[in-house]
Amino acid sequence: MTPSSHTHEPPLVELEQVGCALGGQPVLHDLTWRLSPGQHWAVLGGNGAGKSTFLRLVRGELWPLPESRQRRRYLVEGRVTTSPLSFREHTSLVSSELLARYQHQNWSLNGLEVVVSGLTGGHLLYSVPAPVQWERAQEVLERLELTHLAERDILTMSQGQAKQVLIARALINRPRLLILDEPCEGLDAASRTRLLAMLGKVMAHGGTQVLYATHRGSELAPGTSHAMIMEHGAIKAQGPLAEVLDQGGADLAPPAVTREHIPSPAMANNDPFLVRVEAPEVYVEHQLILRGLDWEIQPGSNWLVLGPNGAGKTTLLRLLAGELRPALGGSVAWFGRGGRRNLQDLRTRVSLVSAAWQTRHMHSQSGVETVASGLSGSVGPVREPDPAHHQAARAWLKRLGLEELGERDITTLSYGQLRKLLIARAMINQPRLLLLDEPLAGLDAPARAEVGALLARLAGEGATLVGVSHYPGEMLPYMSHVALMDQGRMVFQGSAAQYLAAHGSLA
Repeated sequence: MTPSSHTHEPPLVELEQVGCALGGQPVLHDLTWRLSPGQHWAVLGGNGAGKSTFLRLVRGELWPLPESRQRRRYLVEGRVTTSPLSFREHTSLVSSELLARYQHQNWSLNGLEVVVSGLTGGHLLYSVPAPVQWERAQEVLERLELTHLAERDILTMSQGQAKQVLIARALINRPRLLILDEPCEGLDAASRTRLLAMLGKVMAHGGTQVLYATHRGSELAPGTSHAMIMEHGAIKAQGPLAEVLDQGGADLAPPAVTREHIPSPAMANNDPFLVRVEAPEVYVEHQLILRGLDWEIQPGSNWLVLGPNGAGKTTLLRLLAGELRPALGGSVAWFGRGGRRNLQDLRTRVSLVSAAWQTRHMHSQSGVETVASGLSGSVGPVREPDPAHHQAARAWLKRLGLEELGERDITTLSYGQLRKLLIARAMINQPRLLLLDEPLAGLDAPARAEVGALLARLAGEGATLVGVSHYPGEMLPYMSHVALMDQGRMVFQGSAAQYLAAHGSLA
């Protein structure tokens, strides 16, 4: 059905002059919006614009401010109600925070168990599902071409693989409204194409309307009928998709990648190498993830690691950080010396920023405290904070233009805002090796440009970066070398110029 065929039907959701607060601070202001039957909406905007909070407000997880002129109404089984409780039963939400819960709580379920849990009302299986429920979960995985993840533990999946499984979990109940927060983050180009096509099929099939937030106007699902642009907690523009994109909803174009933009390696120090990896096999949770690795990172080189979801990129970074060890017969040596390394000493010289690490920072503390914790290697509030550490943290916040986040409670920050704080936290030690697992994920276009400029400056100053990205065009300008992973093997390693010459593009 087209949106016009539902003109005289009441809206599924309606907001009138609604505001919302988090932590006692107003974050959404004067929202007036309708989700009419047949419509599918994209919510666009930068970090801190209020997109994620808006999605939670629509679903009924947050309450409007208690003012008489504010109204939120839902249509549930033909009846209009102001209570979100019954409406929530007809919705499904997929967000980075949901994936973070699985990782943070160390919930070990395979893909099939995660999907079937969508029918049982919880994130874990508190009872044995009925045979018909297992069959339905299997059917969803088959329809989405995810059967290869059915027996895979979600804790060993890549970010992209886990996201796809959680979307399958959301669809198993055939919800009236499917809500997605940054659905394409963490997905490679092929997975993004499949996901957006899948959402397009959901929209075309009818029965389930889709509401999703994204930083990138280039990642709009086919079938999206309407869009809004949010800015500072308010709706700046809304309406039919084409009209909103004309008002500035499209993403900034990524920078053109040419050899001239790629910095030459900085002057090497006296170490013959920073990291040398000889690892025939690397296992995670008894599953073989990496194999046949023979790789060396020299001082001054900056590596971009590419490959599809599940290729082993994140596991490779964990190996470089000392979190994992190769199987018997393999070795990892750091900073020109072999032998065992003290893990605590290694953490002062190697910093890692990753989505999995971000899940550990879900407690209440200020931005300054979060950045300062990088000097002590602690996670969580410190009883007696070191004034010198706080001073260093404020200096880095100022350098990165993040001063306004310094006194904010990190539990009130957007996903992208917290990511920027954690990048500052990683850099406060001025590490010899900075590992970046999707450092631009969750950031809007201006923030991606700012973080990219900072990383380029660090590369020019001699820092050694190893980064993983599903948007390689945004990182290649400051990377000197490229490694390509496929099914746990490094199938290419060489200079960025050699990679572009051999492959012709970054796809």
